[in-house]
Amino acid sequence: MTPAERLLALAQELGFELCGMTNAEPPEYFDAFERWLHIGMHAGMAHFVRNVEARKHPAALLPGVQSILMLGVSYAKVLNSEPHPVQQLSGIVEYARGVDYHHWIHTRLKTLAKKHCELFPDGRCRGVVDTAPILEKQYAAAAGLGTIGKNTLLIHPQLGSKFFIGALLSTESLTPTPLPEPFDPCGECRRCLDACPTGALTEPFVLDARRCLSYWTLVHRGELPKEITEKRGKRFLGCDTCQSVCPHNQPIPSVPEGSLDPFSLDTDALRSFLVSTALEM
Repeated sequence: MTPAERLLALAQELGFELCGMTNAEPPEYFDAFERWLHIGMHAGMAHFVRNVEARKHPAALLPGVQSILMLGVSYAKVLNSEPHPVQQLSGIVEYARGVDYHHWIHTRLKTLAKKHCELFPDGRCRGVVDTAPILEKQYAAAAGLGTIGKNTLLIHPQLGSKFFIGALLSTESLTPTPLPEPFDPCGECRRCLDACPTGALTEPFVLDARRCLSYWTLVHRGELPKEITEKRGKRFLGCDTCQSVCPHNQPIPSVPEGSLDPFSLDTDALRSFLVSTALEM
C-alpha cells in the first residue's frame, strides 16, 4: 500500500467510517463565507471574524501543508457511553449527548499522527477537529465524504448528516482519494427550509445564525429575545429540526414484499427508493 493508503486503512481501523484524502488548497467557497460574515449572519460570534484570515488556507494551521486526510464518524459510534441523566432530556440535541466527541476524535488523531511520523520521519502533521479555523465541511466534501445540502450540513448517502468531522493535515504530498459519483442530496426537496422554526435557513445553502435556535441556546450568553423564546418550544440546548426532517436521516422504511429488496439492491437504486419514500411521508 502507498503511505496515503496506509493512513486511510489505519483511520478505518480506528473507527472512522468515512475517510478521504484531498489536496490542501484554498477553500472553494471562501468568498461566500466572507459575504456571510459581511452581512452579519455569524450573529456576532467573534471567533469567525478573528480567524477569518486563517480560514483562507490551511497553511495557517500547518505551514507547508500539502494534503488533508478528512475523517467522519457517526454519532452512534461515538455516543456509546451512558449519558448523564440531564443529557437524556429530549430537549438536548443528539450530538451533545454522551461523551465529548472532541476527546474521542483527538485520541485517534494522535494515533494517526504517530503513524504519520513513522511513515514520514521528516514530515509534519497536525490533527484538528471543529475548534480549529478551517472550513472543514468544504474539505470533507472535496475528499468525498459527502455533499453540502440545503441545510448547510454535509450529507453522506448512507450516514446522512449525523456524523462528526476531523482532519489530519500533512506536509506530505499524498495522493487524493478518487471521488465517488456526484451526489445531489436534495434535489427539489426543501423540508429543512420549511421546517426551521425560526426561518434561519433563509434560502438553500444559507444559514442566518442570528435566527438559529442552536446559536441562541448553545452559544449565546444572556437573556433570549422574545421572538426566540416564543419559538423555542421544548428545545433546551440546540435544535435538530433541519436534520430530523431530512430524508437522509430517516429510519430505513420497510420494503413491501415483492418490490425492492434492500439487501440485493445496488446503492444508487436503494438511495432513490429511500428518498422517494421519505418525501411521500
